[in-house]
Amino acid sequence: MFVRYFTFSSMISRFSFSHKSIITSSIFFITGFCIHTLQGQFPAFRQQFAQRSLLNPALIGTSQLNQQDAMRIGSGTKAQWLGISSRLATQNLAFDMPISNTNMAWGVNLYATDLYSGSENQSKYSHFSASAHYAYSIPIKKSQLRAALSLQYSSFTFGKDQFLWEDQINASNTGFVLPTQEPLNKLTRNVFHASVGFMYYNSRGFMGVSAFNINEPKIGFYSENSQKIPLRYSAIAGYRISSSNAQTTLTPSINYSFQDGLHSTSLMLNTQFTNFRAGAGVQQARNYLQTAWSINYYFGARYDRYYLGYSNDWNISMQGQGIPVTHEFSLLIFPKIYNGRSKNPSPFPEY
Repeated sequence: MFVRYFTFSSMISRFSFSHKSIITSSIFFITGFCIHTLQGQFPAFRQQFAQRSLLNPALIGTSQLNQQDAMRIGSGTKAQWLGISSRLATQNLAFDMPISNTNMAWGVNLYATDLYSGSENQSKYSHFSASAHYAYSIPIKKSQLRAALSLQYSSFTFGKDQFLWEDQINASNTGFVLPTQEPLNKLTRNVFHASVGFMYYNSRGFMGVSAFNINEPKIGFYSENSQKIPLRYSAIAGYRISSSNAQTTLTPSINYSFQDGLHSTSLMLNTQFTNFRAGAGVQQARNYLQTAWSINYYFGARYDRYYLGYSNDWNISMQGQGIPVTHEFSLLIFPKIYNGRSKNPSPFPEY
């Protein structure tokens, strides 16, 4: 669940590029859409630990099956805001593994986000990202202190049909070169950014912090624009409660994030029973004077080296548009299980 709070500005601006003038009307991304979409649409999956590299890069290489370390391939598909005019679709694919006989792990991650709007289902905004992660763990008695670095490439693109050009308003004032006939490569922005994460955990619980976009790359589409992707801070913690026979566990968890005025708090109660996983919770998102609430749940099951999960998210704060629903599917594959009982604790929900 995210707060939908795009800022649209009704203005006409002129920019020069390669001796050509592009004159746009209602350039919403310059005065708010770009920043708010980036911070509001950071791909946060409800099945947080199924897509754990997006939650905190220090979590890579921590997957276990039957208390044995495991290599993991994770994928997630999310269809968001169904039932209203704008729909957000997100796909994620990740791979991570511990490095044998070391305290290190590495992983890679790809995700794509598309915002669709209107009856023609055209893309307003697309975001593709590829990242590489490295983590190192320091044993502290029966606990682990884990640090990670993530390097990321991102490409942002705005749909060409989402603008009103000057020659569409008054063609007689545009001269010989029509803006609608100019190259549209200026609607794409490519940036590199870095993130860090830290996690402290043992068999009973975990707590961690992360900082995304620590270099705050510029995302302005024109040289005179100084807009940046702001820092995004996140903190997560949980405590594991086991039954007497250790067959069933409950793990209450909290996840808080902050980015440039947007606060998000998620409370979850996660449960594990043999190869089954489930959880339910509530999330609040606040941005200045706006507040949104959602309720959600997830469940999943593992067979051999495969885990399939599903979650549902209901935004209960939007009035007069029905209840926007989010559907999410996760598939995890464990191609390699390392022999021997893991020396590392695994208090995390899911796998």
